[in-house]
Amino acid sequence: MNFFNEDNFLHQFFLFLGKLIGLNLLWMISSIPIITIGASTTALYYCTLKLHKDKDISTWKSFWKSFRGNFLQSTILWVLLLAAALILWLERTAISTMPEGIRQIFTYVITAVGIFLLFFSLYIFSVLAAFENKISKLIGYGIYFIIRQPAYAIAIAAITCLPMYFTIADAELFPIYLFVWLMCGFSLTAYANSWFLWRLYRPFFEESKTGSFSP
Repeated sequence: MNFFNEDNFLHQFFLFLGKLIGLNLLWMISSIPIITIGASTTALYYCTLKLHKDKDISTWKSFWKSFRGNFLQSTILWVLLLAAALILWLERTAISTMPEGIRQIFTYVITAVGIFLLFFSLYIFSVLAAFENKISKLIGYGIYFIIRQPAYAIAIAAITCLPMYFTIADAELFPIYLFVWLMCGFSLTAYANSWFLWRLYRPFFEESKTGSFSP
């Protein structure tokens, strides 16, 4: 069996793994300033969606193309999400002094809003990666896709959150989890999520001549 044969399974697997490792590294480096996490996540999803769509991409070129092109909108949405999360946290702290009955009602409301905000944050940057539109329209797209396939939303939340939970909860295996996250954990999570997202988005846009996404 010739490993250098492009049709060889191992050859294709290691090429694919190399792309995931490269994307993981690009995402981590470009997320270091914190404020750029929105743009880097959009770029990551742009690449993983294109991997499902085209089966092959130029990792470096595709990532930075999306990072630069979607930087402003991604950053605005990221700041809005951070602000919303901060408001929820402050509200949860403030209700501790309320009477028991009212506190329970507000706790349920804040929890429900927090869960929805989590689902929305898992969708919005992939929506931005796939579609070009105003921020208000993109927010509407994100909400629509969550409602359109609730089972997909639950699967994406599980794929994203459960590995993070086990990483934090399992102290014995933490070094192994950390190694996987540093190697390809973030890009692998995005790629797995994109399996569902690609099936959601595919009916809503056509392949352009440049291979980029368009509504």
